[in-house]
Amino acid sequence: MTVLRDKGGFWSPVISRIDHDGKPAVLKDYRTKNAVTRSLLAPTLVKREFEVLRHLDGVPGIPRAYAVLDGLALVTEFIDGRHPGKFEKLPDEVYRRLSATVRAMHDRDVVHLDLRQKKNIIIDGEMRPWLVDFANGVILRRGSPLRPLAAKLRDIDLGALTKFKARYWPHLLTDADRDAMKLQRFLRRFWPFSPHTDRAKDKTW
Repeated sequence: MTVLRDKGGFWSPVISRIDHDGKPAVLKDYRTKNAVTRSLLAPTLVKREFEVLRHLDGVPGIPRAYAVLDGLALVTEFIDGRHPGKFEKLPDEVYRRLSATVRAMHDRDVVHLDLRQKKNIIIDGEMRPWLVDFANGVILRRGSPLRPLAAKLRDIDLGALTKFKARYWPHLLTDADRDAMKLQRFLRRFWPFSPHTDRAKDKTW
C-alpha cells in the first residue's frame, strides 16, 4: 500500500494505492477517521459514490468501482496519470474526449458537481482524460427531488468544462462560451461563501 493523500481533517479520507485482485487500485478509506465520520458521514458517502460509479460502468473516461470494504472504504480503478495543471500544453483531442465523457455522464443522468477542481481530472499516458472523485456526484433518478434541477446541475459541470477550455484550449472558445463565462464571472462576484479571484490564465478572452 502506498498513501497518495492524507489531508487529515475531520472527514477527509485517506487515499492510497493498493493491489486489488492483481490490479492496481485506489482505496478511499474512512476507517481511521473519528467516530462521528465513521458512523454518520462515511457510510453515506461511500455507498453513494459506489452507486454512481456502478451506474456509469462502461462509460469511457470513468474509472470502475471494484468494492466497498466494511461500509467505510471504496476501492476503484487506479488511473495512472496527471491532472491538467501538470502539462505545459494539451492536444485539442484531450478536450474533445473530455467533453465527450461529460456528455456521456450526463446521458446516464449523472452530474459530478466538482469538476472545477483540476485534481478531479486525470490525463493518462495516452492523453485520455478521466473523471475521478465522485464524492459529490448525484444520479438524477426519476422521482428524485433534484430531478427538476437537472438542467441547472448539468450547467455546473458544463461551466467547469468551459473554464478548462479557456485555460488550456482558448483557441477553441466560441462566442457562446465567452458570453457564458462573462455571466459566470459577474454572478460569482455576488456569491458570499468564497472570494472571487481572477486568474490571468482564465482571462484569455
